[in-house]
Amino acid sequence: MKYFKTECKNLFLSPKRLFYVLVFPLIIFGFFAAIFYKGVPRDLPMAYINYDQSQLSENLLRMLDATPNIDLKIKLTDEKEAQRLIQQQQIMGFIVIPADFQQKLFKGENQSVICYTNNQFMLGAGLIQKDFQTTIGMFSAGLVMKKKMQKGQQTERVRAEAQTVKVDDHGLFNPYSNYAYYLLTALLPMMLQMIVMMVTVYVLGVEFRYRQGKHWLAQAGGNPLKALVGKLLPYTLVLFFVAWWMNYLLFGLIGAPLHIPMFNVVLITFALVVIYQIIGITLVSLLPNFRSALTIGSGFTAIAFSFAAYTFPIEGLPKSMQYLAQIFPYAHFMKYYVNRAIKGIPVEMTWQPLLALLLFGLLLIVAYPMFVKKIKSGGYESI
Repeated sequence: MKYFKTECKNLFLSPKRLFYVLVFPLIIFGFFAAIFYKGVPRDLPMAYINYDQSQLSENLLRMLDATPNIDLKIKLTDEKEAQRLIQQQQIMGFIVIPADFQQKLFKGENQSVICYTNNQFMLGAGLIQKDFQTTIGMFSAGLVMKKKMQKGQQTERVRAEAQTVKVDDHGLFNPYSNYAYYLLTALLPMMLQMIVMMVTVYVLGVEFRYRQGKHWLAQAGGNPLKALVGKLLPYTLVLFFVAWWMNYLLFGLIGAPLHIPMFNVVLITFALVVIYQIIGITLVSLLPNFRSALTIGSGFTAIAFSFAAYTFPIEGLPKSMQYLAQIFPYAHFMKYYVNRAIKGIPVEMTWQPLLALLLFGLLLIVAYPMFVKKIKSGGYESI
């Protein structure tokens, strides 16, 4: 307890350490929340070229401009100019209405309205194409209905024939198609595990780098376990607060759907913090120098997002990559976190990822004897 109080003073009286453990994570979380505060992109800038200049083509353009994701803000007469604006990223794409559009439609001839999008931005391009196709479908159906009613067919029958099969679409778990709910659920825990790893490796490794292990052990009364717990516990408690704030920000302030009590979500996030602290202890204890521990620790957490297969189904990865993904606690955490918090799947149906996450705690059995040996020797032999 005495060494714990000493380490608390070292943490809270050191602006540098307090910034990296507490202030920096809160800034990062706020930064990502600010980026995605709109949830869904709206009014994406588009250009249009109307070679027809008819009333019908203008009506179509007004319908397209009225959609949530298309903002027809620039009128052009040249497709090369439109391509130049796309390259300069001033517009997301452009729409071309051919000449004699109205005349040929009234003659019963098919016409093509072309929508070009910059597919480097897949999200924006997908939203534009969705609104474009929906609007063109409605516009075409309206023309067909108008022709049939002019021939004397009843309105109700014409409407039924225009849409013989009705689509009843229900989006599960994120019915709003909100990208803040989708991406922040993965990005915030990713940043948390990186911070936990770096803080743990730095706090322990810097003592070994400057060969302060014996002095550290003496302050803890010669007990390696007290030295380890007393050193890390203040940081653990602060990181617990950071983990709680992350969940409160995501589910409380941003409003991501939550299907279980907040306490359960916070508890599993606390487990993530402890597991990455154990991995940090393992790296510091097993590796020969401080530089290696920092490098491997940062690399291990940085690539974890890729192997979590959050934006790409893990079943679509090669078998070798699927097996490799199992060594990342973050991957197991995300699977359980999403299944329980977002989808509300009962724990008895999704306990395997939780068990896999907690099994990483067994690394402490291997790491602790090496830690004892290192602290008694004073630290690293080389910087």
